[in-house]
Amino acid sequence: MRPLNDLPKLSVKPKFKYVRHILLALVLFAVLGGGYILGQTTTNARQKLDLNQFWQVYDIINRRYVGSIDQKAASEGAVAGLVSSLGDPFSMYLPAEARKNLDSELKGEFEGIGAELTQKDGLITVVTPLDGSPAATAGLMPKDIVLKIGDESTSEMLLDEAVSKIRGPKGTTVTLEVARPKVSDPIKLTITRDAIHVKSVESEILSGNIGYLEIRQFGDDTVESVKKSVADLAKIGPRAVIIDLRNNPGGYLDAVAPIAGQFIAPNVVVKEKYKGGRIEPIPSKDVPVMPNTPLFILVNGGSASAAEILAGALQDYKRATLVGQKTFGKGSVQDIIPLKAGAALRLTIAEWLTPNDRQISKKGIDPDVVVEGDKKPDSDPVLAKALEIITKNQ
Repeated sequence: MRPLNDLPKLSVKPKFKYVRHILLALVLFAVLGGGYILGQTTTNARQKLDLNQFWQVYDIINRRYVGSIDQKAASEGAVAGLVSSLGDPFSMYLPAEARKNLDSELKGEFEGIGAELTQKDGLITVVTPLDGSPAATAGLMPKDIVLKIGDESTSEMLLDEAVSKIRGPKGTTVTLEVARPKVSDPIKLTITRDAIHVKSVESEILSGNIGYLEIRQFGDDTVESVKKSVADLAKIGPRAVIIDLRNNPGGYLDAVAPIAGQFIAPNVVVKEKYKGGRIEPIPSKDVPVMPNTPLFILVNGGSASAAEILAGALQDYKRATLVGQKTFGKGSVQDIIPLKAGAALRLTIAEWLTPNDRQISKKGIDPDVVVEGDKKPDSDPVLAKALEIITKNQ
């Protein structure tokens, strides 16, 4: 994943409109690619980039602007504008505070409403609320479109600005007006912000000796937690295992291969396609703990990025049956590149392909068994269907 990634508003909002699809996730569950730095074309790019007009405008402002100039804000605004001009949903400049927030969120601890947002076609859109979060408790749902924050329309907001307004300290409230698919009238939700502590993995044995493993995000401790849970389940010898990836917005790419490796022999888990067409396969290397136990993976529209990679890989190898709804379709790799003074550049450096070369970006992963309906305290049609299949077939 993936937590409320409410990144603070950039110091200077560009006066021009960019394509604003930046997946900050209200819990910026950025999928972090490892260590690839784009450096080969730096010199050529600098030669092609004409900064004369930039410096001309900067000089005029310095000489003639009637007010004072915040040099730091001007610098950050220029950098943010450069990154925004890519028109990429997932690349962005992270000021120092935003970078710090990202680090804490991937550790699973922050304050906010506990939801992930993106911007699709200019609309502030909910990817998923975190299970058990204030957002989920208040009734926020995947695919809700945020129309207003308080009394302020989001129609002209950049995503980072919306996130900044929604984020806030524990105990305070925020009112969101949302449009929901198949619901004619807008819905108002008042949400009390809280401290969000995300436990990335939960496991248990369900009735009928069926293992249940819920992965809520791919964070710092997820691999270790999954390995322990799988080892514990293996000792019991379940007739099948259900992996619940619903409302999992992703997280660290590095976590996916070792988790897949608990269930498949060493093999390619995902392929990264870089600039110039270079393809780099990422394999699992672990000896599988459960190589033959029947697997069922639960997915929905809130399953994104790293969650989609895991689901897609196990589906490609016919190792798991996917049950639920089509996934989100976030299929690109972002690297977090450190900059001066604690800031960072979040840059898309590659796109993902499943082992069978299926594209995830904008397409998502289709389940093998489609089941509509959301998880509620008194009913869970997707889980019920998986249990039904297991009971009938084994």
